[in-house]
Amino acid sequence: MTFPVSGNLKVQTEMLTFLVISHLATKFATGGWMSTENTVESSVFWSKSMQRDEDVVARVMLTSRALSISKVIEAETGLTLSGSALASIFDSNLRLDFSSATTRDIYERCYRHLLMVR
Repeated sequence: MTFPVSGNLKVQTEMLTFLVISHLATKFATGGWMSTENTVESSVFWSKSMQRDEDVVARVMLTSRALSISKVIEAETGLTLSGSALASIFDSNLRLDFSSATTRDIYERCYRHLLMVR
């Protein structure tokens, strides 16, 4: 079953990228993926930090996709996000740093995924 992606694709891709990176960082730190509760909390954190008031339904759809995309990225790339890797992915305000090749790669994967489900 696919769910439509609505609204601003760029904003949704940024949120999805943030959630995927959060999943990958959690996997590195704990050996397990973020719980549903933590994923929802991360989406709320992202929305507040970016001063975005995204549609709750759209946000839930994005949070539900983040784990599967994270698993695919881990399987395809073997990517692990250690502390030093995370330092290059986020700026000092915990916003995505697009000067990082890793951030850009994950963003592009999330963007392509959202285009496919539109």
